[in-house]
Amino acid sequence: MPLPARNTIAIVGAGPIGLEAALAALDAGLDAHVFERGDVGAHALAWGHVRMFTPWRMNVGAATRRHLEASAWTAPDPDACPTGAEFVQQVLAPAAQLAELAGRIHTHAQVVHMSRSGLLKSDAPGEAIRAEHPFRLLVRDVGGRENFLHAFALLDVSGVYGQPNWAGDGGIPARSELYLAPQLSYHVDDVLGIQRERYAGKRVMVIGAGASAATTLGDLARLAGEAAGTEVVWVTRREAASLYAGPSDDPLPERRALYARARAIAGGGQATLSHVGGARVDGFEFNSATHRFRVGLKVGDQARVEEVDRVIVNTGFGPDDSLYRELQVQESFVTRGPAGVAAAVAGSSDCLSAPAAGLGPLANPEPNFYVLGHKSYGRNPHFLLETGYRQVAEVIAALAAGLRSGAPA
Repeated sequence: MPLPARNTIAIVGAGPIGLEAALAALDAGLDAHVFERGDVGAHALAWGHVRMFTPWRMNVGAATRRHLEASAWTAPDPDACPTGAEFVQQVLAPAAQLAELAGRIHTHAQVVHMSRSGLLKSDAPGEAIRAEHPFRLLVRDVGGRENFLHAFALLDVSGVYGQPNWAGDGGIPARSELYLAPQLSYHVDDVLGIQRERYAGKRVMVIGAGASAATTLGDLARLAGEAAGTEVVWVTRREAASLYAGPSDDPLPERRALYARARAIAGGGQATLSHVGGARVDGFEFNSATHRFRVGLKVGDQARVEEVDRVIVNTGFGPDDSLYRELQVQESFVTRGPAGVAAAVAGSSDCLSAPAAGLGPLANPEPNFYVLGHKSYGRNPHFLLETGYRQVAEVIAALAAGLRSGAPA
């Protein structure tokens, strides 16, 4: 195998952090290519109907903004909060079409595994010699054909939205959840729009107590007021009094309003919505005759069964760390993200107060390999795009300097 050029960098994921990394890398003289298993901005499009907490001024990276402005792009209102679809349409799609990225974004190209050419995970642990062996990526196209690609630097910015957490007690699947998963929903469904008919007039269970669950509940509450027969059962591990206890002066108005609605739902007052707190999900059954689910719960020491038409599991997301299982990555046993990042943000309970993890926490024993973006936080949900853009700036600068000098970054 002929060696690739020393300035080659492969970027896994064509979301906002991946595109920012590609543009920053090109500016730094690196030969960057982006590999995306779906379309550009696929995760943001999946929740395209949802309005972001953060305004435009916090959502566009410096390199992306610089390149877009050079192409006669019109910047959105910096204080407005976009939806996921608006974010893709007004920033990610135009960025992907920039002339400087032509031929460098490879969509429907799934990176299945990562390794070092000629080395096993156990070879030369923590030694700089590993940097002399290029990364080896197994990439699969939509037709199932597979190829190997190589680069001397590698960024995993594939995010977490594609890997939802399970509903069952202890974070593992409940009984029959694996079997029934294709019939359940694990994302923020557009229940007021394209998926309205699926939920209108149905009894729906929502499991979870994060921002995704709050968004789903707010939309279902509105649907219940518009479509007769729509009922919602909300299941959480914690009791109602401890849910969404954010500050009343939250500087993010969209989040403040969202959590206020969720607290009101948990407190009762809407006959079509009920809350079951202190509950663990034990198992699912599906009755093919009635097309309904029987969900087994444990509420304290008591067993309880709820019968519903639809189930939405909004219990958060986690990283796919199987991609880099053959690389030397030190993971946190709490978040499953890089251990250094987990330690840097430990104890922070909010995305606005979480410190930006610098180059040191981002580094792995594997030279020239970094996990960036939301995936670097693992299961910790307190991530901001601004944080990811700062990560990109530091890491690209270090990689560019290191690859030019031959020293691992």
